Amino acid sequence: MSIRTGELPQASSVTAKNSMLVNTDNGTEQLEFGKASQFFQEALKPAMRAEAAAQVRSADGFESGSVRLTNSQAYPFNAGTATVVLNTPRQNMDYVVNVEVTAAAGNIQTVEVYDKQLNGFKLRYDGSATSATIKYYVTGGMQA
Repeated sequence: MSIRTGELPQASSVTAKNSMLVNTDNGTEQLEFGKASQFFQEALKPAMRAEAAAQVRSADGFESGSVRLTNSQAYPFNAGTATVVLNTPRQNMDYVVNVEVTAAAGNIQTVEVYDKQLNGFKLRYDGSATSATIKYYVTGGMQA
């Protein structure tokens, strides 16, 4: 079956409207182009800024904290370990933990981050210190 152009209903004229459809709190409405700028400034722009800020925060997933480790064993042995539970579990294991020693009673050779999981990790130090306070900074791991 074929349709010939002459058989289609014909419109005498087509008129353009100076408006567009937008979704608002009241549903879909027709908005004149002249008022669109005001709509974007008052309703759309703040919502987009808030959403963008939330996405940046969740994508970065920055978290920090501090733990105090103690060692009751004689050097070179060390029982100073801690399990750190993350406030926001990661989406993947590709996150970075930076550490710094903020206080120590003795010498610290190295600080090790190990047993990383989606919801936390473990810290330990090597050295003759009887105690140490370690600050940690976690970034990344929030992209699935």
